[in-house]
Amino acid sequence: MPSLLERLKTLPNTGQISYAGNTFSVHELITQADEIRQNYAHLAGQPIALGYTNLAEFITAIIAFDAWCSSIYLCPPNVLLPQDDLIEWPLESETSAPVTDLPNSDRQTNKPTAWYLATSGTTGQPKWYAHSFASLTASTKYSEKLQSLNWALLYQPFRYAGLQVVLQALLSGADLVDSADNEPLALMALLKQSETTAISATPSLWRQLLMTGQLSDLKLRYITLGGEIADQSVLDSLKRLFPQAKLRHIYASTEAGVGLVVSDGLAGFPLTWLDDNSQPVGLKISDDQHLMVKPRFTLCQNLRKQTDSQGYLDTQDRVEVKDGRVLFLGRATGTINVGGNKVHPEEIEQVLMQCVDINQAKVYPKKSPLMGELVVADVTIKPDVDPKLIKFELLKIAKNQLQRFEIPTKINIVNEIAHDPSGKINRK
Repeated sequence: MPSLLERLKTLPNTGQISYAGNTFSVHELITQADEIRQNYAHLAGQPIALGYTNLAEFITAIIAFDAWCSSIYLCPPNVLLPQDDLIEWPLESETSAPVTDLPNSDRQTNKPTAWYLATSGTTGQPKWYAHSFASLTASTKYSEKLQSLNWALLYQPFRYAGLQVVLQALLSGADLVDSADNEPLALMALLKQSETTAISATPSLWRQLLMTGQLSDLKLRYITLGGEIADQSVLDSLKRLFPQAKLRHIYASTEAGVGLVVSDGLAGFPLTWLDDNSQPVGLKISDDQHLMVKPRFTLCQNLRKQTDSQGYLDTQDRVEVKDGRVLFLGRATGTINVGGNKVHPEEIEQVLMQCVDINQAKVYPKKSPLMGELVVADVTIKPDVDPKLIKFELLKIAKNQLQRFEIPTKINIVNEIAHDPSGKINRK
């Protein structure tokens, strides 16, 4: 398979990369990547740990190192590296990388590179999962329409979701603007200034943008949701604002890569996709009602040990079948134990979000000497709404749809709900 550098050189047009007021053409970054290969020939065939400095340098490095270095570790800040022999890039000095005695012809170049990504939200020693360039780009597309897009990068590029946006923009010849780590109003100002037409973000971040009341000022043509459950309310809200836009929600993970791309505007995915060989992954539901996936590409070694006899991997995501759809209910891990009963926070949040005056909801446990844990909910509400009436309405919805032990014992009206760097609700 052609490398990233080779793929980019064959594109009829390449886009621009912007961050913090700086703009570079991808053609410039390709030239810089070629210079890295010429000036640091001793890095060929070596494993590289890529630290993040800025978007242009990050993209230049992945262009240079793919199919040239044996492996690339995309490192979050302050991460502990998995092995001592990794060469850290950017180099502290030109002589800081070990030079092997092998002649250039014997080094591993123009061979597939293993891309290693760390699981999001890790502290201390993270878990690393390997991908190939082929698996990372399995869902990327190229067309003249896609080439004309201006993508906003709202994820960190060294995470799986962010890397997907970077590669899609690069390989379609589109423009890309680094928009990560901004609070909603400042982010909206940047999105309008850069004339953004394509955004990929978590449902939580989409709700924050909807809360600003300014999202309709954009002329979005491509909308993607991922990282969390895409419920029907947020999908409907985005479709109402942008009826002509292509709306997709993606199910993917750092461990297994892209699993599903759903573009029919409905939550979950069609039941007919189970055991459908035309899908990018094999899908089935376990006896525990967990979604099982079987990627068409080879899983990394530490995941292959976790598959069943048919090669399916347990995603630990709970699902249910309803009205011809497979709907996501939340993680099997992270449950709240109320007197021996398991409560799944995401499931309660989806129920609370049915209240039209709620912007976001977070459900979490509170220690109880009698019950072990109790259910508590934080919610953000729309302006000019009476908090007392909202609490009454939420309890009414909860009592009608939830079992007694699932009903929040306390509902807090808060100004904001914290999110982690990947854009998901912070559940720590």
